[in-house]
Amino acid sequence: MSLKGRIQDDMKSAMRSGEKERLGTIRLILAAVKQREVDERITLDDAQTVAVLEKMVKQRRESIAQFQAGSRQDLVDKETAELNVIGEIGRAHV
Repeated sequence: MSLKGRIQDDMKSAMRSGEKERLGTIRLILAAVKQREVDERITLDDAQTVAVLEKMVKQRRESIAQFQAGSRQDLVDKETAELNVIGEIGRAHV
């Protein structure tokens, strides 16, 4: 099964277990993958999907640094939670 398929399975599991924050983050991941597929008119393979995940991790880390500088702990917590889910999915499926 492809990485994208396994992420979709994770989304279904999150739906069943009622994990709203995790579900939202997984939907963000799938939206980013789909956006890249539409933009480039291709179907992403596992390596390209991992690249999307890495880009999302980098974005979250940069956002956390900016929010910490701005003393926005609520947004730091949100971005950290998303970073944890993205990292977990990346490690679990690579």
